[in-house]
Amino acid sequence: MTRLRATRRWARLSAFVGSLRFKLIGSYVALIFLALFLAGSAIVVLLRSYQQQIRLDQLAQLSTSVGFVVLQADRQGAPLAAIQQVLRDESNETNVRILLTDRTGLVLEDTMGDLEGTHVPLPEEQRGGPSRYVAANSDLIFMIAPAPRFGPGNRAPTYRVILAVPQASVAQAWWELAPSLSLAAVLSLVVSITVALLLTRSIARPLVQMTRASEEMARGRYDQSIPVHGRDEIARLARAFNAMARQVSSSDRSMRDFLANVSHELKTPLTSIQGFSQAMLDGTISGEEGYHRAAEIINEESAGMRRLVEDLLTLSKIESGQIVMRDEVVDVDKLVAEAMRRAERRAEGSNVRVAVESYAGAAVRGDEHWLGQVFTNLVDNAFKHTPPGGRITLRADVIGSQVVLCCHNTGSYIPADDLPRVFERFFQVDRSRAGRAHGSGLGLAIVREVVQAHGGSVEAESHPTFGTTFRVRLPLHTLLERTPLRYPTSRVA
Repeated sequence: MTRLRATRRWARLSAFVGSLRFKLIGSYVALIFLALFLAGSAIVVLLRSYQQQIRLDQLAQLSTSVGFVVLQADRQGAPLAAIQQVLRDESNETNVRILLTDRTGLVLEDTMGDLEGTHVPLPEEQRGGPSRYVAANSDLIFMIAPAPRFGPGNRAPTYRVILAVPQASVAQAWWELAPSLSLAAVLSLVVSITVALLLTRSIARPLVQMTRASEEMARGRYDQSIPVHGRDEIARLARAFNAMARQVSSSDRSMRDFLANVSHELKTPLTSIQGFSQAMLDGTISGEEGYHRAAEIINEESAGMRRLVEDLLTLSKIESGQIVMRDEVVDVDKLVAEAMRRAERRAEGSNVRVAVESYAGAAVRGDEHWLGQVFTNLVDNAFKHTPPGGRITLRADVIGSQVVLCCHNTGSYIPADDLPRVFERFFQVDRSRAGRAHGSGLGLAIVREVVQAHGGSVEAESHPTFGTTFRVRLPLHTLLERTPLRYPTSRVA
């Protein structure tokens, strides 16, 4: 069990190390470290000379105060030994090397004992000169001394005090800032890494969610959605992913419905064909009239299957762009007249009235054959759902920059929930009446595809009292002289 847990922990660690979040964190940390290093280097360069000057000023002030003590002791007649002891005590307290010289620069006291008995250069004794003297000798030692203070009667002081400081100690004065700079760098690095963790989390989490959702979609679970936060590129990607997932899920449902509907539509005629053909083989059907009726049913069912397959192929070709629509000028009034002629022939022997209420007097660009098929399908659909005594009306009008074609029928009603789906394949509003007698539900789907291929749109509206209207909108090409009505505005067949 312990080995299994260790293996799982190692696997999680390996996955994290190879993840995008780890790479982002690593890149952020590297950039932050580089930025801090460059900023720290710039600060050191800028502060180095400043800190050195501060150190020299501090030593100069110390030399002035020590020189004043020696001057006072000398004026009070203190012996040399006492003055030397004062300098040694001051040196031990301040940890600074102090030299005591006479007026010629002869070293009388060196707190380190190296320069006693030697001569060192002294500043020129002049009134009104600088308050302190700083110079470097050949041994790279700063010689820091206060300006000479003249005693009573303009007598020069007996002793001179000099602070001897190695140049290296002054040059390294900026190291005093090192602890503070290091602490600031560590705190900045910690805060920056924390911010980087939060930033990478906001970037990596949506990507991880999209990855998991994509893996679920690869397993066939298409109904996926991830939360969207903000308006950045990651949020746009998440919204695009959700839209894609909805589209894929919708396409999957449509495909499943399509297969189920095709199976249902083919099952009934195939059952009839199989049943009657089996009856003919078994001898259940006898007589010329029985065989004739069976053959007639088999032929009708076969013809219905052929029409179904042809409509499916047509719809598939239109959707895939295999059918190229011709680009020609089409007289809309001619389409309406031909649709009226076909409607009249179909209305013969039925108690349905057909009428043309208006002509557009306009032309559109497109394929005359397929635009005619739009009217044919709309009229066929109207006949299927118009009860005896009902009325079918065709209209063509110009509204703005569009030609609006309408096919209205009374006596049928499409519920509001079903209106958005009437143009789907095999969709039947009245399921109890769905079947071979009322079509397969492909006609309106073909209408939508043809109209969209011509840059137009189609919509449906329905009312329980007034019936149903299908309205096709196509871009207007040009206005024509109105064609006189060659058919009566209404007819009772």
